[in-house]
Amino acid sequence: MNVTRRGFLKGVCAAATAAAAAPHAFARAAARPRHDPNLVLFLSDSHVNGCLDAYEQHERASLANVVEKILKLDPLPARAIHFGDLAYLWGRKEDYTLAKELLRPLVDAGIELTIGMGNHDRRSTFLEVFPEYAKTTKVPGRIVSVVDAGAVDFVMLDGLMGADDRALDNMGPGGAEFSAAQQEWMVDMLPKWKKPVFVCSHWPLGGIKVKDARFHRFLISCPMVAGYIHGHDHRWRKDFAHENWKGPRFVKTLCLPSTGHWGDIGFALMRIDGADATVSLHQHDFFFPEPEPRLPGANFALWKHMVRENQGLKCTFVLPKA
Repeated sequence: MNVTRRGFLKGVCAAATAAAAAPHAFARAAARPRHDPNLVLFLSDSHVNGCLDAYEQHERASLANVVEKILKLDPLPARAIHFGDLAYLWGRKEDYTLAKELLRPLVDAGIELTIGMGNHDRRSTFLEVFPEYAKTTKVPGRIVSVVDAGAVDFVMLDGLMGADDRALDNMGPGGAEFSAAQQEWMVDMLPKWKKPVFVCSHWPLGGIKVKDARFHRFLISCPMVAGYIHGHDHRWRKDFAHENWKGPRFVKTLCLPSTGHWGDIGFALMRIDGADATVSLHQHDFFFPEPEPRLPGANFALWKHMVRENQGLKCTFVLPKA
């Protein structure tokens, strides 16, 4: 190939320019934050089964898959909140031990993780594996957490009912009830909250009471409550609960998918941006009651349609002004 002197010099100059620019490009890439402080990850209903010889094991593989997908995000969320039912059905210590290992890559990646209680959880065995929650809880005897996400806060409540020493094959009651001490803490703190706050728990609002009043009406009365987020139903669903039929006030609610038990399968991300906080659904599967049913009758075409239909779904919360 013939190269003219002018072409040679042009190539040398281009190479020199690229070499000079490369350190600056690297510096810009290095300066870009790995974690976005305005991005919060939501996980729920993982139902991790720590018994290796158990009948169902797809939940653990699905949670590992979700974690892998999250770690490919750029940037990463700064915080993650798990909305309960981390354990399979009975809250065995083995479930939490395995779940901790499955979630460890998120923590190792610098994502701040907060875990709440669900109806299939068990506080005593959870605290054996995650003892730090006994020290950080806002209400002794329960696992109540406050997550400071900068522009907003999250309050994770604990509605787990039933005796903690129940038999290991006893799933416990499915409903929710806040202890008297937890209700006192809420009534004292939430109405005086200084910035937008999302109230969270594992359970939907229906049937829960605070001081003999319906829980959603109490939330509506708290001026800085931006919304209520929960799990339990294993499906993406946004809704609202109103004060009464004649009043204009209501609280917006959002139900999250499962990471791999049944129903909508995936995770959600909240982006906090000025006056709004928008949650986006990241769903990659749907099945009921399990991924590969052993009984005939599964409509796989419908399952795939459920996933396609949910692509791009979002829920926006308007943040109250202080």
